[in-house]
Amino acid sequence: MRQVNASSTPHPRRGLLVACLLVIALVVTVVVWRVREGDDGRQVATGPAGAAFYEVSPQQLATDRHGTLIWSRRVVDGPTIGGTTHLVMYRSMSAKGEPVAVSGVVSIPSGEPPEGGWPVISWGHGTTGMADDCAPSRSLVDQQTGIYTASMDQTTTDLVGDGYAVVRTDYEGLGTPGPHPYLMGQSAGASMTDIVLAAHELSPDLSPRWVAMGHSQGGQAALFTSRFTDAYAPGLDLAGIVALAPPSQLGVVVEMAGGQAPAGTTEEEQAAATDSASGAGFLGPLVVAAARVTGVDVKDVVTPAGQRLLPQLEDRCIAELFREDSFGGMRLEDFLREDADLSRIRRTVGTNDAAELHPHAPVLIVHGTKDTTVPPLLSDRLSEQYEQQGADVEYVRVSGADHISVLEASRPRVQEWVSAAFVEAG
Repeated sequence: MRQVNASSTPHPRRGLLVACLLVIALVVTVVVWRVREGDDGRQVATGPAGAAFYEVSPQQLATDRHGTLIWSRRVVDGPTIGGTTHLVMYRSMSAKGEPVAVSGVVSIPSGEPPEGGWPVISWGHGTTGMADDCAPSRSLVDQQTGIYTASMDQTTTDLVGDGYAVVRTDYEGLGTPGPHPYLMGQSAGASMTDIVLAAHELSPDLSPRWVAMGHSQGGQAALFTSRFTDAYAPGLDLAGIVALAPPSQLGVVVEMAGGQAPAGTTEEEQAAATDSASGAGFLGPLVVAAARVTGVDVKDVVTPAGQRLLPQLEDRCIAELFREDSFGGMRLEDFLREDADLSRIRRTVGTNDAAELHPHAPVLIVHGTKDTTVPPLLSDRLSEQYEQQGADVEYVRVSGADHISVLEASRPRVQEWVSAAFVEAG
């Protein structure tokens, strides 16, 4: 060891070096404190406050596999009663199969967990839009909660009160940079699965058993979690899937948009598809998303009038997109070019269609008979397709319920089914 003469006069530069080292040591101490957030002492990075929470560097994505936590931040005024809520940023897989950062929310009940840990419900939200500000978790940052987000908050509160840990993904491209691949079920299913893996890094009190549950777009996403089991999510046990008013038969809808009725479709199915494809409100963003994922130039399929609306996808949410000065005021025939070649887009949409799935987990499909947003005939057909495959599927039509009221109207049956699914999985 080198000895230092205490009586010698310190060199000015040496004194400066010591001061710098002290500052560095102080900074390191602060950083180490900031990453110790895990309930069991594991290191979990604390994300920045505000909108900066959603900004992730490419280097952070390249360091680990899907389903790992990038950072989190505890929310003081979260959407739960009797639990704790965290904003989370985690790694997932994009619609193109590439690493992507996805944001979401994790809510965990208070108190002692049951033996085996809190059972987990991964909730998939319905269509909110394609802009970053439409991400449901953003309401925890800017304190602006819409009617639909408020209803999801209440659903989360009820589920946490029932003793479930609830995780809610924003999906790829909502909140975070990059386009949102609207109704691309492959991406959404990965997001719903990976947030469950990430939540287990946040808390050791979670059970490996989980149920995927979603409404509308989220119902389709929940069904796609059936593709992300076994080796993709080691250690997790998907106990069941609940799909409330899920869109399906999307391949048929796009075929109809192209002026063709696929062979084998009934007149009722064609009528439902025609009704779904009559306006550009939902189908316009779907075609745009599928074109981006496929690598098709949007200008090759969308008219100049439709192209003028595209910037609105990045700054308007669902209510504004359905206004007369937006997609809601445009007919599909005025949005799509007459000479558009939709063949590649149809294949991409078909790959992301719930009708093409072969779920191995038990499935509950719920649809309101008065739903004019997603025609119930689509779920009629979907349940038949799953039954023909030999899937374990139950289909409940809720008399008099529309697209939104089906959430509350079906709640008793959904609660009963979910409880039974967890028991059977245990």
